Amino acid sequence: MSIFNPTHHYISITAFYALSLTEYDMHAHAHASCEIMYVTKGKCHIYVNHEKHCLEERQFIFLDGEVPHRLWVPKGSPCSLLNLEFCCQKEKTTLDLLEPRRESASFDRFCRSKKAIWVTNDTGNLGYSLKDLISQLEQKIPYSKDVHMSRKYTAPDADYLIRLLFFRTMLELSHCLLENTGATGAVYLKKATSYISAHLTEDIRIPELAAFAGINKSYLQSLFHRHMHCTITDYVNRKRLEQAAFLLTNSSLSVTDIAFHAGYNSRQHFGSTFEKYYGTNPRAYRQLHEKKMETSTGHGQYTIREDGTWDTEPLE
Repeated sequence: MSIFNPTHHYISITAFYALSLTEYDMHAHAHASCEIMYVTKGKCHIYVNHEKHCLEERQFIFLDGEVPHRLWVPKGSPCSLLNLEFCCQKEKTTLDLLEPRRESASFDRFCRSKKAIWVTNDTGNLGYSLKDLISQLEQKIPYSKDVHMSRKYTAPDADYLIRLLFFRTMLELSHCLLENTGATGAVYLKKATSYISAHLTEDIRIPELAAFAGINKSYLQSLFHRHMHCTITDYVNRKRLEQAAFLLTNSSLSVTDIAFHAGYNSRQHFGSTFEKYYGTNPRAYRQLHEKKMETSTGHGQYTIREDGTWDTEPLE
């Protein structure tokens, strides 16, 4: 059930793993449990509602219950993952989400967000929290014929430790999610847009742009989509066209020169892209909007007299 349903605030942990996958192709599926998938090394692809998310190191996805999804690790591109699944229910357990909600303002805000899909960076210690929790859960599994290895001794207070580690994981989760939707995301966007403005005439590559901003490219793409309502490529093209429009109306440069000044290598490509965006070709746009330098003093020249008054005479 959904973590956002206030009547289902007791938790049962239903699945977990810490694996290194060399290749994996999961069928699209959905389940009642909420899920966290966290990349510790490499990268993977997760499809959610027909949308593809590429997760890289220290990036994760949170899925609410019943969200259809599919995990794909392509051959030749190994990925190490931490995974935790837990079900929210009415039946009482030792894990009660009301406890962290009462103590943590950020977790309470997360529980009120009702956002079923989150993809972002680990800006705190979520990875370490998940690793510690999964390690403790693994130790608690009793020996059975299906488990071909002995387990470490389980301390009497193991359940209490798991409870603490789970709550810690929830707090780290909410801190990452809420922090990355606020000021931190704005800082990354500002750095990226500043870089774009300074390098409009160059070939702007998304990996280099993300490295300059200090985040991975998937997270940067999600920030542009969320806050700028466009892709990075669309934003770059828009800024180039705005620069071209400014030069058309405020300079005497030729259309070809303006195309190169705006970062286009082909006048034809520039012309077709400009017309698609502005509804007219560059030459017609210039004729419509250019600011002409009209002469305003006729044929004369103004000169100042010794008494401070102005005189005009033909310019020789």
